Parts: sequence; structure tokens; C-alpha cells
Amino acid sequence: MNDPDILKINVGIASKFQRVEDRLAVCRTAGELFEVLLEEIIREFSIPFVWLSFIRRPETAGLLADLAKSEFLRDRLNILAEDAFLAVIPDGSPPLLANGDLRAFFRLLPASRKYLLRSLAVSPLTLNGRPIGSLNHGDASPDRYQPGMDTTLLGRLADRISKRIAVLMPPETAPRPFPIPDRRPPFSP
Repeated sequence: MNDPDILKINVGIASKFQRVEDRLAVCRTAGELFEVLLEEIIREFSIPFVWLSFIRRPETAGLLADLAKSEFLRDRLNILAEDAFLAVIPDGSPPLLANGDLRAFFRLLPASRKYLLRSLAVSPLTLNGRPIGSLNHGDASPDRYQPGMDTTLLGRLADRISKRIAVLMPPETAPRPFPIPDRRPPFSP
């Protein structure tokens, strides 16, 4: 392939990502956000296996309850302990691409669905800068995702999703980025 062909392919990929992002901007709930996200990723990119992994912790409880209401998301969702997630996706990781030996990533898979994976892309999601889970894409082809491929667009999508989550989370479940000090005067009887 020559440079004009590569440029044309890259422009096409970027426009697909933009269409997905545009659809996410109008979602009103976290459940709707993730339903639309997975449906659009599958449709735009013809990716056979797309699912979500989330860390089980108090600040994700409301989000996970919202996602569990969706029949579409229920079997495309994996909830795991924080240490198990961070063993695969360290805090602050950019999107990861892998093929070959994927055993380390198996803990991200939903228990109710088994996929024949030979390559995958994992995009970490955050809430107020703290990791809460990942958007995962898998393919039976070992060539679909390979280490060394550019992940800029995946990273941008993950950032936009993370920002939408913060907006859509109910205030009582969204963690504050910094503790608010108690400024009340001391109690005196």
C-alpha cells in the first residue's frame, strides 16, 4: 500500500470513531451510554466480540446496578476485584493491544460468554482519574490487534467515555476528586 491508500484508510477509521463519539454525546444514562457504545462499535467496525469489565468497589455500585438492568449488557459485562483488574491493566495504562498468548486477559472476559480470541484491544476507563474498568474488543484473527499499532483513537474514545460516565453518574455515587473538609464549628454542649 502506498501513502495515499494508508491516509484514506486512516481517515475512514477516524470518521468511524467520530460517529461513535457523536452517538454517545446524546445518551442520558450510563446504561444507554454503554448499550449505544457496544452496538456502535460492533456496527461501525464489525468487531465480533465487544464487552465491558468493571472493578467492584463502592463508587461503581450505582453504575453497575444501572448496567445490570440492560438485557443487552448483562452478558457482555464482567465485574472483578480491583487487584485482579490492576494485575492485567495497571493504573494509568494507555489502551493495550495484544495477540498470541492472551491468558493474562482471560479474567476480563464475562463468565456467561466464551469467545475464541486471538487478538484484543483493552481501553481503560476512569472515573475522576481513577480506573474503574475497561472497554474490550476481541477478534478471532491474530492480525486484528497487534502490539505496536497506533492506539490514539482508542485512547481518545476511552477519555470521552470516561468524561460521559462522570456526567451521567448519580451525584451520590460519583466519587469526589478531592475530599471536602468539614468547616462546621466544633460542637459544644
